[in-house]
Amino acid sequence: MRKSLVLKLSLSLIGFQLVIFMVVLAGFSWIVALKSSGTVDEGVVGTVANSIQRDAQGRLVQADTEEVRRLAALSTLWFVASDGKGQELRHGPVPAHVQGLVAALPSLGESGLWARHDPAVFALRVVIHEAPFGQLYLLVGGAPSQGFWAAFSIMLAVFALPLLLPLVLVTLAVVPWLTRRALAGVSRTARQAEAINIRERDARLEEDGLPAEVQPLVKAVNDALARLGQGYDARDRFLADAAHELRAPIAILELRVGMLTSGTARTRLLADVARLSNLAETLLDLQRLGRQGQELNALAAIDLRAVALQVGADMAPLVIDAGYAFEVNSVDAPIHVEGDGLALGRALVNLLQNAIVHGGGQGLIALDVEASATHGCLRVHDQGPGVPLEERERIFEPFYRLHPSDQGTGLGLHLVQEIIDLHHGSVEVTEVPGGGACFEIRLPLLTNSRTLPAG
Repeated sequence: MRKSLVLKLSLSLIGFQLVIFMVVLAGFSWIVALKSSGTVDEGVVGTVANSIQRDAQGRLVQADTEEVRRLAALSTLWFVASDGKGQELRHGPVPAHVQGLVAALPSLGESGLWARHDPAVFALRVVIHEAPFGQLYLLVGGAPSQGFWAAFSIMLAVFALPLLLPLVLVTLAVVPWLTRRALAGVSRTARQAEAINIRERDARLEEDGLPAEVQPLVKAVNDALARLGQGYDARDRFLADAAHELRAPIAILELRVGMLTSGTARTRLLADVARLSNLAETLLDLQRLGRQGQELNALAAIDLRAVALQVGADMAPLVIDAGYAFEVNSVDAPIHVEGDGLALGRALVNLLQNAIVHGGGQGLIALDVEASATHGCLRVHDQGPGVPLEERERIFEPFYRLHPSDQGTGLGLHLVQEIIDLHHGSVEVTEVPGGGACFEIRLPLLTNSRTLPAG
């Protein structure tokens, strides 16, 4: 499962912000706790002030609420409430040392007494509360501040939503935009990488405009592409040299086989030598076309019909000697395509040799030449067992054979596909009515907008 960089950065930044927020909040809570550790808890004072009401007789009473019931658990809590008009309400054990303050309560202003020791006994607060029925004077003690956790919980409730939530929303909105902006060069490089293929061995990824953190990766990819190109060049040189070296012994072998007495063994040997010769020449074709850069202006205008008729004439004796009937079906008009006549001819020879080997040793092998509005078409079909549907892609892989005991190297069809790819065409295998394999080559017709030298 792929992880989104944008999501990962957003979550990481939000997590970092959350940690910083909590650390700052804890620091302030610790400072507040230090300063308020010897005072009466403000939350308790506020609860007491809001709970006092006046009944129908004008007396001060304390409302029975959930918060008041929780305060009742504080056995040391005491308070004195006065309306300054003679009505007074007391709760809890009021210490003797504050009795003088109780008598003068309406005359006192808001103030507090901090205690260095025993805040439950000596700390107190004087509060003037604006109640619905008028001013209320309170003297509260016996409920010291709860320290760090109380301050932290209050600050968390006060600051979390107003500050942290908008910060998270801004992060989720801004980080994707910043990430896409910073990685714009990476997207361009990705498109360049998608366009690279084995036929463009000098292609490299641009390093300019990329973040410094990404440049080492792109440089490493370019170095790898350079090493791959060198490896393929070395392979191509080896194949070309090997094909050149094989020409002489194959020609000698073909001459000696031709001197043998006619028969099944001679026919079989001639077919095998022809396959070897065509394989060597096809390898040379691929190297030659590869050096031309696979550009159409390095190719020539050829008549696909003429190429097919020439190959048919050359291959007819081999096909017939192998026990098959053979026919060439062609349109009357020339079919002009742009390509290399020798390479296309050898691709067609490969298909005919493949039909000889896999056609079952009997029946008809046919070569058809047709044209559509945009393409020239060559078809080689036989009446053999055909190619299973699930194998029709794999048979074009190098060294792949349907059956391990098959004749050949498994390179012929792969080389056919390579040659057709260099001509910007396509080759595929289907089946024909009644059984058998049909290999179809499609090549773009030569357009009037291009004038190429005849080949």
